Amino acid sequence: MASKVKVTVSLDEALVRELAGASRRRGKPRSQLVEEALQLWRRRRLEQQLMEGYQAMAKEDRATAERHLGAGWEVVK
Repeated sequence: MASKVKVTVSLDEALVRELAGASRRRGKPRSQLVEEALQLWRRRRLEQQLMEGYQAMAKEDRATAERHLGAGWEVVK
């Protein structure tokens, strides 16, 4: 299990009130909710990066296929 490190941050007061309410409703400590939010942010950032990478690869693959399309037609003839 990863070790925990205590961190001090400054947050908007309204955000802290929301966090406190969510903590009470879910029965979880605020620090756990913040950790879960950061993990979700990290996962979504990675998913976005993967999506952008796959889209770039798809464009590159399509361009490569179009460049070789003529040679493919020569083989089919």
